[in-house]
Amino acid sequence: MTDSSRDHHTDRATVLAAVRDLDGATVRDVLLQSLLVAGVDDTVSEVILPVLKEVGDAWESGELTVLHEHFVSTTFRGVLGELRMPVQGSQVRTVVLACPPRELHDLPLELFGAMLHARWWRVVSLGANTPMTAVAEAVRFLRADACVLAGVRRSAFESRLPSLTRLGQRVPLFLAGEGAYALSAAPPSTTLLPRDLRDAARVVDAVGVPAAATSGGHLSLVRDDEGSEPAVG
Repeated sequence: MTDSSRDHHTDRATVLAAVRDLDGATVRDVLLQSLLVAGVDDTVSEVILPVLKEVGDAWESGELTVLHEHFVSTTFRGVLGELRMPVQGSQVRTVVLACPPRELHDLPLELFGAMLHARWWRVVSLGANTPMTAVAEAVRFLRADACVLAGVRRSAFESRLPSLTRLGQRVPLFLAGEGAYALSAAPPSTTLLPRDLRDAARVVDAVGVPAAATSGGHLSLVRDDEGSEPAVG
């Protein structure tokens, strides 16, 4: 279970102050404690995303520099990496995450991947600037249960409507990001995810739901039916 009484305001303030001081150890400690106590969904939605926005706003105003943006991105990725222990067992589903060509901002997608990982998904992230052929190859090779593409530019999706439609006919395909929301309508055979990441995670998690319940968006140490090593789910 998670603790809804976790003080997210204090966590945000502490993390933001640590980012200003380039104090990676404090950022890591606060985020890991929040993840363990409040869960992945709340930590991402109530701490990480608001801090990213504040850092971005402070960079635009000149209060912070590009150094701080790079620092916060790298530090957050490091914390996320600590969560990515293997998920195993017959109930595990696979999702491929990627940003289309020339889309370079993949951190929000990585955060979304952490939320799916907490729901016992095997998350395969292809990162930024991924060719559509590579996405299709990964989906085919992994026999993926779902695929999520995210981008901030509408043209990233508009210029690839036929490819998106074909891919969506092979695997449940979800689109997200400001570029996707700017489309007049989702391409055929695709689904536009809600803006709220928690709602979006629930939509993707409804794909091929296994008979047994999943962990529901919080950290837990479990073993599969064959007694494999514990994994963070």
